[in-house]
Formats: sequence, C-alpha cells, structure tokens
Amino acid sequence: MADILDDVDLPSDEDKIYCANCINCKLIRVNNGNENQYQLRVRCTAGKWKKKLGDEKYYKYFTVARRSLDECDAYEPMGETKQYIKELKKNLPIKDEVYV
Repeated sequence: MADILDDVDLPSDEDKIYCANCINCKLIRVNNGNENQYQLRVRCTAGKWKKKLGDEKYYKYFTVARRSLDECDAYEPMGETKQYIKELKKNLPIKDEVYV
C-alpha cells in the first residue's frame, strides 16, 4: 500500500490553489430574512462552486481561507499566496456574523 502512495503525486501546500487569492472569489451580501440584516458570503464568479443539483454554491465568509483546489483553469492569483492567506486568517471573523 505504501508503494502505491509513493507513486501518486499529491499536491503540497505550496501547489494548493487558495480560492481567496483568486480574482474570481467575490464577497457578497445575502439577506438573512430580516429587512435590515445580512450575512457575508463568498462566491466564485467563474462558476467553479456548484451544488449537486447544479445551483451556484455560496460559502460563509469566515471559511474563505479554507477553500482550496488542486487545480482550477479559471484561477487568476492576485498576489503572493502564502503571505495573503496568512494575513487573511488573522483578519477573518471567527464565526458567521449578522450585519445591519
């Protein structure tokens, strides 16, 4: 079993594509049912995040630093990934928040 895994090229953290560092990752407001309140979500304008039935998937803003892919043909980096993700993790909220 170990010999089989040695032959597989697994992506390292350096090869990982973080969606948050892509120009297609956009922050949006989503109404939460109350007139004045909303929550922040992120979406992929390239359409790479889909639900099982094909609808567009939105992710909670505080989880954006966790979103990554091994490969993406629409990925357009906005800068140096490692430093950006490090700073982003420091500044993201720790839970889903409601804004007014």
